[in-house]
Amino acid sequence: MTCNYVIAIDIDPVKIALARHNAAVYGVADRIEFIIGDFFQLVPRLKADVIYLSPPWGGIEYFRDGTYDVRNLGGVFNCEELLATARTITTDIALYLPRTSNLYQIIELAGIGGTVDIELNHMGRKKKALTAYFGDLAYY
Repeated sequence: MTCNYVIAIDIDPVKIALARHNAAVYGVADRIEFIIGDFFQLVPRLKADVIYLSPPWGGIEYFRDGTYDVRNLGGVFNCEELLATARTITTDIALYLPRTSNLYQIIELAGIGGTVDIELNHMGRKKKALTAYFGDLAYY
């Protein structure tokens, strides 16, 4: 409810259909453009003030590992490449990651002179995930 316009992208048509359904339930579907496609291929045509990334974490193996390797996102793709691609649009990026993510790697993703704010996301008393905020989204 805080944005005037949102572009939702996923390569999986089922996830887009679910997102479209949820948006209708919450009464915001008219403010969201749903695109089925590959973020990396769509980037040259996108404009945004803020990017919220929820990349695939790989399989459920991240539960078994003590610390999640943020750099390779469960072997799916390189997180540094993902952020570098997003930064061609804006430096104001939120990155949703597993709760066991390596905090040092997240800090390194901010780059020299960059800032990051890391927020733990809870559901009740259980820590579910974390969100890293980069650029002007980071609190100083």
